[in-house]
Amino acid sequence: MIENKLRFFFKHQIWHLGGTIILFYIGAQFVDLDNNTNTFLGISALSWFMIAMSIPLVHQAYVWICWRSELCWKSISNSIGFKRYVILFFILIISRLSAIVLCFVDYGSLYKPG
Repeated sequence: MIENKLRFFFKHQIWHLGGTIILFYIGAQFVDLDNNTNTFLGISALSWFMIAMSIPLVHQAYVWICWRSELCWKSISNSIGFKRYVILFFILIISRLSAIVLCFVDYGSLYKPG
C-alpha cells in the first residue's frame, strides 16, 4: 500500500518536466522555421512544429495522470474505465504521426552554421 499517495503521484515528475523543457528548447534552436513559407493543409511549418512537439507532451502528461491516479485512487477504473482510457491513448499515439508531416513541410530547414 502506498503511504503518501500525493507524494507518490508527483514523485520524480520534476525530472520529466525539466528534461522536456530542455529538449523542447534544443529542438527549437535547431530549426529555422521563421523563414519557412511551406504549408500543408493550410498550416505553416512553424505550427506543424508546435503540434509535433506538443502532442508527445500532452500524451506523456495524460499517461502520467491516468496511471498515477489509477495506482493511488483507482480513478480511471471508477470513472471512465479502461476501454475509454485506451481509446484516448491510441488517439494520442496516432496523433504523434504529425511529426512525419513536419518532416515534409520543413524539408531543408535544419540549421546550417554560417
